[in-house]
Amino acid sequence: MPQFQYTVMDPSGRESRGTLDSDSLAAAASSLREQGYLIVDLSAGAGDSSSSLLGRITALLNVGTHLPITTRDRVFLLRQLALMLRNGLTIFQALDVSLDQSRKVQMVRVIREMSEWIQSGHSLSSALKQQRRIFSAITISLVESAEASGELDQALSRAAESLERRQELRRQLITSLTYPTVVVLTSIAVATFLVWKVIPKFAAFLSRRGIKLPWSTQLLVDFSGYVARYGTPIALGLLLLVAIVVVTFMTPRGRKVLDAILLKILVVGHLLRVAEMVRFCRTMSILLSSGVTLLESLQITSRMATNRSYRTCFESAATQILEGRDLASSIRHPVIPHAVSHIVAVGEQTGSLSEVLQDLGQFYEKEMQASIKKMAALVEPVMILIIGGMVGFVYFAFFQAVFQLAAGGR
Repeated sequence: MPQFQYTVMDPSGRESRGTLDSDSLAAAASSLREQGYLIVDLSAGAGDSSSSLLGRITALLNVGTHLPITTRDRVFLLRQLALMLRNGLTIFQALDVSLDQSRKVQMVRVIREMSEWIQSGHSLSSALKQQRRIFSAITISLVESAEASGELDQALSRAAESLERRQELRRQLITSLTYPTVVVLTSIAVATFLVWKVIPKFAAFLSRRGIKLPWSTQLLVDFSGYVARYGTPIALGLLLLVAIVVVTFMTPRGRKVLDAILLKILVVGHLLRVAEMVRFCRTMSILLSSGVTLLESLQITSRMATNRSYRTCFESAATQILEGRDLASSIRHPVIPHAVSHIVAVGEQTGSLSEVLQDLGQFYEKEMQASIKKMAALVEPVMILIIGGMVGFVYFAFFQAVFQLAAGGR
């Protein structure tokens, strides 16, 4: 039976080492967890025939040690710290264990800097602020609020959950917009191929026969000739237009205008609105339930908004909160559905604002999934009709010309 070497911590934080006979690495880990241990390290024993293979696999995996820190890395670290704090370890011990288990160079550097900062007498929230490039404002605020209440492990779990939800929301949006984009690009590619390659050759073949072309074929030939003459200026004009849009998008005022236009696009605009409402409700609910003030929650939420129209709305709401207004009246804005402000007003009156926002977040998350399905169901037949229409018309024009040729040009 294979032998495995382990390093574990008991619930009191004492570290112990030893060996364990087990059928597999997974079975050994399961056995140690059943005994109430926190696994620090677990590997095949020196005498195990699989140790050389494990070493080679580890060497291959080390290729990724210089990759950048991802959302998955942040979630893993936060959940790991929450687990160890829940089992009685100090934050310094938890960071020390996380440091030993980290494989990415950048993550090792971040954890080491945090550990040194805490060791010098600072708090965890202060250490996270020193790593603002890695950790979001919502994570820092949750930890800062929890340090006063003593629920640091719960705050870290909520921060990890928030990151996972944001990542899932981003993935759903990208997935939903990828299919229409691919279909549109395919349509453009098919049309370009027909205009530049197929139609000119067919037109040259028919012109040598000296027959009068049917209206459909003549239309294709004229269009192909127009594109051949003015194709380069048209392409340059399109490139210039794209460049103008990109430059405009990089300026604050231009970004705000383009974001407002995006919200008015059929189907896509509705999807973006719903996604922003999911982000707003989820973020506000997590922050408020963790003891973060309403003003700070709005300020953090405004920084997390991807659309400038919503960012302006939340910034304005934060200013109105400072003036003494309630949240329901502060978020009354054209980009916010009327039902949201009414429901938020009920939550404020009953003292259950965070629960109400959580329910709203779940509602809009279901709405977003339904919108994604609706968009996919709408885009697919429309694109099929467009591509099928283009190809079908070309075939119709070709066959009309062939029949005209077979009839002797009459």
